[in-house]
Amino acid sequence: MLNPKIKVGLVSYGMSGRIFHAPFIEKHPNFELKLILERTKSNSKTAYPNATIVRSFEALIHNKEVSLIVVNGPTYLHFDMAKAALEAGKHVILEKPMTATVNEGTELIALAKKKGVQIAVYHNKRFDGGFKTIQKLLATKQLGQLKECNIAIHRFRPELGPKIWKEDAYPGAGILYDIGSHLIDQILVLFGWPIDIQADLQIQRAHGKVVDYFKITFIYTDFKATIVSDMLTEEPKPTFSLTGTKSRFVKYGNDPQESKLAEQPIIWEGIGEDISANYGTLTHLDTNTTKKITTESGCFDQFYKNVYEVLALDKELIIPPEQALDVIKLIEWAMGFGVRRTENTN
Repeated sequence: MLNPKIKVGLVSYGMSGRIFHAPFIEKHPNFELKLILERTKSNSKTAYPNATIVRSFEALIHNKEVSLIVVNGPTYLHFDMAKAALEAGKHVILEKPMTATVNEGTELIALAKKKGVQIAVYHNKRFDGGFKTIQKLLATKQLGQLKECNIAIHRFRPELGPKIWKEDAYPGAGILYDIGSHLIDQILVLFGWPIDIQADLQIQRAHGKVVDYFKITFIYTDFKATIVSDMLTEEPKPTFSLTGTKSRFVKYGNDPQESKLAEQPIIWEGIGEDISANYGTLTHLDTNTTKKITTESGCFDQFYKNVYEVLALDKELIIPPEQALDVIKLIEWAMGFGVRRTENTN
């Protein structure tokens, strides 16, 4: 007899719910998107007519049919919502960043173990095609001995956004928690815990209240890795730039999955395939010859496939919560360097 579908409750149908969670829950044959929390609107009804809209978080976590809660609301609510869901005996998927503080994340991990349920954190950029490409280059030693690694996400959003919880001084607000959690996770996956770090954190935009620029350098025994993100870059800059003793690799462009998931209807075939214009260039340093490297296919769906295997088949999480907690530890370490205000308010 086949196992019944795992019924899922979704905390928010904003961008995160609409693009990164609901489509994969609906696509997976062993999940059922049972409940969606929309406090006043009914935006999910057209795309997910079989799901029931509820108006309160309590209705979501106390539904007896639902066994998995996706906590994808504002970061400052992650701890309280995840804790309540775990207390109710539900498995939890937390949108990144896991929590606003290390203490909160530690408490959630302990509570999940106590309750005998799972907690997983949605670090989906582990499944970006570009990231998978540099993993392959490093694994196959095509760069030689690594000397420098740079990973960046640049944006041009000079005006403050409408989401107050991202732009005001809420716990977990700002680009370091948002984009930074992804890039820190990628560095930890590639290289592990650093010997030391150097961090430059700034508030660059006029009237900004939270970090909107960061540059963090991770120091290892014989190389450095740097992550950068900001909101004031118009001209294209490399997303990945790695230099080794044999070769240098440079890649521009963003992973295509997010933009394709925003379209309706979603075209699943080839959703993770990069455009050829964004393929990276590998330059052999001794001959100065170059070749294009086809980007590995991105696969955000691997996250939910793994969650199903964990809940139904007793497999291991590919992103254990302890790894997500390490990201918060590094954010707190970086925050200890202080924040510079550099915007021009004239």
